[in-house]
Amino acid sequence: MSHIQKGIVVYGASSERIAPEFFDAARAVGAAIAHAGVPVINGAGSRGLMGATIDGALAAGGECIGVIPEFMAARGWAHEGIGDLRITPTMHERKALMASLSRGAIALPGGIGTFDELCEMLTWRQLGLYKGPVVILNTAGYYDPFLDMLAKAAAEGFMRAGSEHLFELTDDPLEAVRMALS
Repeated sequence: MSHIQKGIVVYGASSERIAPEFFDAARAVGAAIAHAGVPVINGAGSRGLMGATIDGALAAGGECIGVIPEFMAARGWAHEGIGDLRITPTMHERKALMASLSRGAIALPGGIGTFDELCEMLTWRQLGLYKGPVVILNTAGYYDPFLDMLAKAAAEGFMRAGSEHLFELTDDPLEAVRMALS
C-alpha cells in the first residue's frame, strides 16, 4: 500500500503466560504509535504482546501492517483485525520486509524470536544496513540481563567501543514510541 508511510516495527512475545503489566505496555505502545499517525508493523500474531500491540493500535484508530510467513498463516495465527496482511514464503523474508517497512523499531519483552529480531536489527544498525532508531522497552527490568551481557561483551572486547549507541533504552511505552520516531 503505497499511501501508507513507513511505520514502527514492534517485536514482542507471542506467549499468553506473562504478567499483565507487559500486556498493558504493549497496548500503550500500539496506541501511541496510532496517535502518532504511523502504522504498527509486526509479525501479525493474534496472541501475546504482538496481539496486544495490534489491539492497542486498532482501539486508538490506527493502522497495522502484519507480516507473517505462509506456514503461520496456514495455521490461522494471524490477527483478524489487521487491514494489511502480508504473507511471505519464509521467516527471513518476513524479518526483511518488516524492517523495510519501518522507520524505527521497538523491542518489547519476548523470547527467542524477539531476541533474534532485536539482535538482527542491532547488527544491521552496526553495519549501516538499518538507519532507524532501535528502542528496547525494558518493562519491569526484563532486559536487564541482556544489557548486562552486552556490557560484558564490550568489556571483554567482543563488541566495539560505542556499541551501546546502537539502541535507545527506556521503561516508558510513550517514550519508546517518541524515541522510535526520532
